Amino acid sequence: MAGWCRCPAGWSGDDCSTRLKRPCSWDYRQGGFEPFNKPVDWSADSHSTGRCSQYCDEDVGLCFCGPDTPFGRIPPNPLDPPGTPPIRRGRPMAQHCQPSKDPSGKPIHWGTKDPEEITGPQGYCMAQSPASNDPCPCIMDGYWGPGCDEVRETYCPNQCNGHGECMTGFCKCHRGWWGHDCAYRTPGTPWTPGMGEGERPWLRDVALAPASKDPEPGATRKRPLIYVYELPPMYNNVLLQYRPDHGCCVHRFFKLPDNQTYWNDPWVYASEPALHEALLQSEHRTLDPEEADFFYVPVYTTCYIWPLHEYNDGPFFHASNDIPRVHGAINMLIEVHSWIRSHLPYWDRHGGRDHIVLQPHDEGSCWLPAVLRPAILLAHWGRTDAHHVSGTGYSPDNYTFPASHPLYMPEGIEGKLGDFPCYDPAKDLVIPAFTSANKYPQSPLLGAPARQRNILGFFKGRTQQLNAPYSRGIRQTLENLCNRHDWWGKHKITIGEKVPEELKAQVDSFRGEEQYSALLASSTFCFALPGDGWSARLEDAVLHGCIPVIIQDGVHMAFEDILDYPAFSLCIAQADMEKVPEVLQAVSPERVLELQQGLAKVWRRFTYTGLKGYHTAHAGFRVRHRDARAAAGNSSQEAGVPRTPVSPLVEDYDATQQDGLETLYSWLYSRIPHTRGPAGAADGSSSGGGGGVKQGGSNRSSSSKGRGGTKAPRKAKEPASAEQ
Repeated sequence: MAGWCRCPAGWSGDDCSTRLKRPCSWDYRQGGFEPFNKPVDWSADSHSTGRCSQYCDEDVGLCFCGPDTPFGRIPPNPLDPPGTPPIRRGRPMAQHCQPSKDPSGKPIHWGTKDPEEITGPQGYCMAQSPASNDPCPCIMDGYWGPGCDEVRETYCPNQCNGHGECMTGFCKCHRGWWGHDCAYRTPGTPWTPGMGEGERPWLRDVALAPASKDPEPGATRKRPLIYVYELPPMYNNVLLQYRPDHGCCVHRFFKLPDNQTYWNDPWVYASEPALHEALLQSEHRTLDPEEADFFYVPVYTTCYIWPLHEYNDGPFFHASNDIPRVHGAINMLIEVHSWIRSHLPYWDRHGGRDHIVLQPHDEGSCWLPAVLRPAILLAHWGRTDAHHVSGTGYSPDNYTFPASHPLYMPEGIEGKLGDFPCYDPAKDLVIPAFTSANKYPQSPLLGAPARQRNILGFFKGRTQQLNAPYSRGIRQTLENLCNRHDWWGKHKITIGEKVPEELKAQVDSFRGEEQYSALLASSTFCFALPGDGWSARLEDAVLHGCIPVIIQDGVHMAFEDILDYPAFSLCIAQADMEKVPEVLQAVSPERVLELQQGLAKVWRRFTYTGLKGYHTAHAGFRVRHRDARAAAGNSSQEAGVPRTPVSPLVEDYDATQQDGLETLYSWLYSRIPHTRGPAGAADGSSSGGGGGVKQGGSNRSSSSKGRGGTKAPRKAKEPASAEQ
């Protein structure tokens, strides 16, 4: 890979000398392959979100105050090299900061601000302290404060290993360092600590690459060894540069003061950047592809799907604006496969069976193109039925829609996906969603005071009654049954977008995410229902010690093929949803205790505390709850009141072990024999056994009595990475 140029946004070519503009388009190309780039038509009807009334930075396709305003962006000299910062950053103008009238004063449909609020004497682009009751939102990464003038660290994968400057997703490495996270060293460059150990201490938990250090004499290596591909930046880093909102496409970002890390749990596709970063920081990473056991392909399809598709007329993966966005993502993946095979020998060496592809979108596992099916698929959606069709409630995500275009996609979708199940338990793995401890702050498993579990069955979330395909109709049906038969009044079962008033009072002292967490911690059973494909409700249940009740036929759950699911969960067939109350009430207190004890054995495998930053957040909550228990205990003793007991599920443990990452590495290690052999050889895993996968696949019962079957489930292999 040495000698290859990685071009930041705005540039392309072998030496990054060719301009690659991304205009702030107000319409979409109707022919040809160049993006739409005409002067703004103030009155034109358009669905483009990225249209700009002031200055468009065509490197990234984002809008700023004009150079002729006091707080406008002044670009670098046109002759400056790629990656040169602007002369003046200027204030960003996202879609919510556009004028509601054209220059003549005529109202327009795509702006929301009175022009005086932008270019008037006290406007956003004109005044040091803009005067507005509804100021422009400061949502672009790297900007902060009421006037978007404060500078904060921007997000990059692994924060450039502390050896480069992060340019909102793209690393400009320091001299002697290179690679998409600056982990490689040129010959003669000594290893040195990164900036996290010096002038930027806030990088300490989010920038590290053990693979970049020279190994100690006689040191062993943890297997499996995983090589992370250095793909062209258009498939990952440049997409991060294009994003208009700091809350999209990333699992974390920095906030002021002091560039504190904010864990971006609202971004439901966090596994895309988080797993990428975890592998970059892992001791299992190798920088030498010749010694790799596996090859990880870091493609950011969910970032392309949202927010980039149709924000501007590009990036463009042969999918025009009238073609569902998932087909652009499919084309993107096909391009990546072609690039790997044309540039490097490793796919063909074992027919792709030692390659790893993550597909975290709602039904992402179902639209992995056929050319990538030999690879190991990691996903959150373990749908297993053959000859499947999309079940989405959103037309842009319909992967079986017969899309075509005479110029961009004349072949349509025929043959691109092949005839494969979404998920193959013989070679693929469903992994838990990535979340920080901020998602389960009131969990007794994290050391919070144990709450009385006075809710028998619990689900709070969108049901979308007017969107029939959403959730396969499961959420809608259960909410209707719950309301029609008064499940709350009769059985203490609540399902829907709202919770009963008495529950609101029960958690009134909590706010935001802590309120939802307290409700989960107050429930005995929690429903794991699909969303528009997968949802993270199983993880929500497990991480709160609430027994999951899984209602989604033919879908494998996270680590289901390597964990003993009947030991900690229940399963109810979709046909038996009206029997929910009698099924839950039939579970004896003794069995409830057994299932809770089963949860205590596996819950840490649904965390990712092996990722250093997540571990720090997790540990912070444990310390907070420990100190609160100690203070409450001292006060109670002084008052002669019995001490509140700590949950029996909480014990001392090393949070970096037996988490989701270690479980994944252990499973991958067991898969090594099945990935070997010449290209085109049969996969030895087709018989089902080995690799931590239960013989015969999922241990799923079609009854409503629980999660079980005729085959004895195999428990997870204890992760103990072999030493090389």
